[in-house]
Amino acid sequence: MRSVFVNVFGGITACSDVANGIVNALDMLGDEARLPIVVRLDGNSVEVGKAILAEANHPLITVKNTMDEAARTAARLAAEGN
Repeated sequence: MRSVFVNVFGGITACSDVANGIVNALDMLGDEARLPIVVRLDGNSVEVGKAILAEANHPLITVKNTMDEAARTAARLAAEGN
């Protein structure tokens, strides 16, 4: 694995919950977290979720607005990881 692509359409699960989960997981992993994470959120609480990720300002997180942008970015980052 060379990158992580998180693509969520929040229906039942709010995007804010997903964002908090990503930030908490990175906090738990600490220095063990090494892979770039590309996140695309849409749906329930999307603006709150994006704000949570922006506030975290974690160097491994990249947020994209569309699934295509996010997929291309995740693929590019994975290729750069070689």
